[in-house]
Amino acid sequence: MTSSPPQTTARQSRRLASPGTTLLRLGLLALVAIGIVGAALELAFERHWESPVQLIPWVALAVQVVALVLLLLRDSGPVLTVARVLAAVVLLCSLYGVYTHVSVNYGMGAMDPQWDSYSPLTQWWYALTKSVGMAPPLAPGMLAQSALLLLLASVTPKRRAA
Repeated sequence: MTSSPPQTTARQSRRLASPGTTLLRLGLLALVAIGIVGAALELAFERHWESPVQLIPWVALAVQVVALVLLLLRDSGPVLTVARVLAAVVLLCSLYGVYTHVSVNYGMGAMDPQWDSYSPLTQWWYALTKSVGMAPPLAPGMLAQSALLLLLASVTPKRRAA
């Protein structure tokens, strides 16, 4: 008769993560929540709902709230994967927002009589830095920051294997 090695018969026990890990996770999730609220307030203050394209960040915020709630409820298995995919979708929406804002600002540069005398690099730099146009390119970056924080929180487990 053969016996099984102890590692195959012993049940894996689970215990709470170390206090530092738990605190880090809660801090990251709190920063995600603060970012969501801040972005929503910024969008509301700017009345960012006048066209279908302007509704994209609102949808992204709703998706991010869902991902945050999922991550708060459970941090393993398919739920964790869904939360990460949702955070990645928000990250892509944010990149699209930055691109859109810079493009709108670039288009507004044509109002400047000297615009054609600038090099293309200077024109894009002015569009990025909001030297021309009114669209704030860093505002969609708030969504990206929250999405990245959510992804970081997703790799900080609530529990760990003993």
